[in-house]
Amino acid sequence: MKLRGLFFAAAMLLMPAAALAAPGIVTTTVSLKAGPGEGFPTVDRIPGGARVNIHGCFRGKAWCDVSWSDDRGWVSSRYLQYLYRNRYVYLPDYVDEIDVPIVPFVLTSYWSSHYAGRPWYHRRTHWSGYWRSHERVATRLTIDRSAARIGRAAAARDAALPEARTRAKERFGVEERSRARVEERTRAGVTERSRAGVTERVTRDRDITTRGAREARERAAVQDRMTREDARMTRENARAPVRVQPTARGRTQTPPVMARGHDEPRAAAPRIERATPRMTQPDAARGGGGPPNVRAQMPAPGAPRAAAPAMPQGGGAPHIAPRGGGGPGGGGGQGPDRRQ
Repeated sequence: MKLRGLFFAAAMLLMPAAALAAPGIVTTTVSLKAGPGEGFPTVDRIPGGARVNIHGCFRGKAWCDVSWSDDRGWVSSRYLQYLYRNRYVYLPDYVDEIDVPIVPFVLTSYWSSHYAGRPWYHRRTHWSGYWRSHERVATRLTIDRSAARIGRAAAARDAALPEARTRAKERFGVEERSRARVEERTRAGVTERSRAGVTERVTRDRDITTRGAREARERAAVQDRMTREDARMTRENARAPVRVQPTARGRTQTPPVMARGHDEPRAAAPRIERATPRMTQPDAARGGGGPPNVRAQMPAPGAPRAAAPAMPQGGGAPHIAPRGGGGPGGGGGQGPDRRQ
């Protein structure tokens, strides 16, 4: 049993001091002193709001042993907040409720552990005398109104921080859920639009394919019909000369239609040849100077007829004089001139 107690005590001594420290906050800018008193040398300045580790307090809890950054020293409890029940409270107001560890202050050992090499370290004898004369003052806890007001306001502010953080977290959670719902709806809309686009594209491609197939069938049908038509025409053309040739030989040609004389001007009217009337030659017995052989004057039956004389401009039959001399009464001569 004694060995167990000694082992526990040795473990407590070997345990680092920082492991036993409680978190705290400095309410305003303060001086870190080399001992529990205002007269000790200043080790460093701690800014307001800085977080420190509270290792314990001197009896009376007026001064507390703290560490900040790489420094170690003493700070008045009037400027400290202590973590109590998961929130920071003003230490002088909860000094009777908080079970803060009580630590002693031995100047020689404390300075040898933390202040070796400081300019005032060699005056340890002087500061030991100062500590002996001011030890009773260091145990008195006096509350400064200004420091208390600052400390309590800081404690209230720090106490409100967790609630604000909680509300912020809740609001953030609500916003996250709302954002998640919006993103889900957006993704659903994008998915629906994508699906609709894919469906539309597939339908369009199917329509294009169907239309192309229909056009191909129509082209094939037209080509087939044209092929059959060409074959039919080729067969008909091959049979056409045999069927049409006899008809072409027996076909009579229709004479051209001549225009009538009154449809065109007289200058353009075609000349009409009229047969020469057959005139009886005078007999030689009646007198006249014609040749005795009348048959010799008549044209042969097979000889072509002579062209008729041109008609006068006024129309009518041409005047033909007898070949012998004399008029109708007999006798020679040319007869009277009728053109006068």
